[in-house]
This record gives sequence, C-alpha cells and structure tokens, in this order.
Amino acid sequence: MFKPVAAIALACTPLLANAADLAGVWTGTLGKSAITACFNGADGEHGSYYYQRILTPIQLTQASDSAPWVEEGDTGFWTLDNRSGDTLAGAWRKTQGGKPLPITLKRVGTPNDGCGSDAYNAALEAAPLPVKTQEKSFGGHRYVLKTQGARVTLKLEGDGPAVQKINRQLAALAVNDDDQADYLRERREYLGRNGSALTSEITVEPTYWSSQWITVKFYRWTAGMGARGISWGQHSWNLQTGEAVDPWTWLGGHQQWYDAYSGEVKLSTPFKTWLARQTTTDEGCPAINSYSTFDLSFNTQGLQLSTPANGDGCDNELSFTWEQLAAVLTAEGKAALPSLKAP
Repeated sequence: MFKPVAAIALACTPLLANAADLAGVWTGTLGKSAITACFNGADGEHGSYYYQRILTPIQLTQASDSAPWVEEGDTGFWTLDNRSGDTLAGAWRKTQGGKPLPITLKRVGTPNDGCGSDAYNAALEAAPLPVKTQEKSFGGHRYVLKTQGARVTLKLEGDGPAVQKINRQLAALAVNDDDQADYLRERREYLGRNGSALTSEITVEPTYWSSQWITVKFYRWTAGMGARGISWGQHSWNLQTGEAVDPWTWLGGHQQWYDAYSGEVKLSTPFKTWLARQTTTDEGCPAINSYSTFDLSFNTQGLQLSTPANGDGCDNELSFTWEQLAAVLTAEGKAALPSLKAP
C-alpha cells in the first residue's frame, strides 16, 4: 500500500511543542551541558533557561507556534518536539539552519511552576550573585566599578589616606539592607511575566573631578515604573581631606538623604529670598523656591541648579557664578571657595 507524498512529508516533520505542553520547569541537557528551562503558562510566548554551571538566565521568545524559540540577543535557536507527558526533546542551533545540538528535558514540579517559581529560581538565588568589574576613567582620573546585583561600587585609584576614606564611604553608599532582596524580587517578577531577567537600572559614575573635589552621581531607574521611577543623588568629597561635603551648606541649606539615590533639600530663608529675586515664575508653574528636590552641582565657575524634569514645562535650569553667589555664601562656603575655584 502506498502513502500519498504529502502524508509521507508530514510524517517526517517533527511537530513543534505547543504552549500547554511546555508550561512549567524542566531540567536536562543542551548538548553535554546541564540546563534548567522554564516556560510561562498558557501564553506560550516567553520562557527562560540557564546553564547550571553559570546560573545566568537567558530569555526565550517565540513569534508564533511554528517558529523556533529565540534566545535573547539571537545567540541561539531552539526547536522542541511535541511530546506528551513530562519529557521534551529538540535541538539547539547557533544560527537558523546551523548544526544542531540535542536538547533533552524532563519536567520538575508541576505545569503551574513557571519562570517566577521556586523550581526555577531556587538554584539562581542560592548562589552568590556574579560580580562584574570594569576599569574606567573620567577626565584622566582612573577608577574601578564593581557591580553585583543591585550593588554598584565605585573605587577611586590610589592608596592615600583621603582616597581610602572616600572609598570606604562610596562602598557604604552602595549597600542598604534591602537592595539584593529587591533585586531578586524584581528578577523573579519579570521572569514570571516574560522570561526576562529585568531589574532596576543602576549606574554610579563621576560627574565632576578636579584636583580638590569629586562628585559622584548615583542613578536608579526602578524597573517597570516609567519616568516616575527615576531618582538620583549627587555626592561630593574633598579630595584633600576625604571628607564628604553637602554643597547646600555653602548656601545655608541642608540635603537630607533617604538613600544614596534620593532625598530632599531644606533651603535656608535667606537663600530662598535671594533665589526668588533671580528668577521669574511662568504662569501655572510653582515658584522655584517652593521645590524640595533639586539637582545641585558645582565647578570652578560656580553652581548649577535644576529642578526635576516632570514633563510639565516648568523645568528650571540655572547657573550662578561664584561672584553672583558671594552675597549668600555662608562661612563654610566662603572657606571652601579658594579650593572650589582651583582647576
């Protein structure tokens, strides 16, 4: 008995696994490497996997039921056969149509265990978070940036007493009681949503570095929060003494920090009055001296003052020379002035 040609071709073509077959957490091998993989529920469009020796999640996405699963960054392509029960088989290719490596997987837990489950995350969270170290420079000054989860630590080059003192303070600013727990919670949340290991964006970098002073900006964009999730703080040190300085004290004010990335300013009454005379207020906008959050920076020429960019058309970007500020500088500000003007 002869089979139709079309039937023969269909019989030779593996059926791709659908969402219901894949939902859950799986362990097995890709080539000779042990891996753990997961697929999220009924949508079937998102998954993740990691090599058990590396423990770094890699997102998997599928454009349609008949398309391969694509790794984040197009680093690999998966095809999985439609097998019922708790086993999966398929192939990994570095490029579409490339040489295949076999994938063999067995389900662990239940189909309800997706990429945000203990079954997928327990091994990730039991291991120390990986550390990334980068050597960088700013205006000819060298420093090292170390990133581990939500902790980003900047270390100045040098071993003098002042530099050591600043480095200890920078290391302390990089740590709070909840940072790594928040990092793992965010990663779980987004693994469960779409298989991505998305977490808050955190950067720490110098914004000013003279022979006398350094300012370092701590920036955070909380995952999933849009513009409302952006916050930052600028922290300054005297490079000769290693002492932290609050530039607002030069104007009689005070910066109260909630953490390295956020805080509020208490302006002195004399500076409030002076500031109001230097500016005009647009209709429908608050007076500049009514804000409690400012971005304050300085250089050899003077101070730069801005209010948060809220998209309401009321942003303020102001610059004042040291000569313009002479009338409102406090005793601390006047004492610091010679070193502030030094290149």
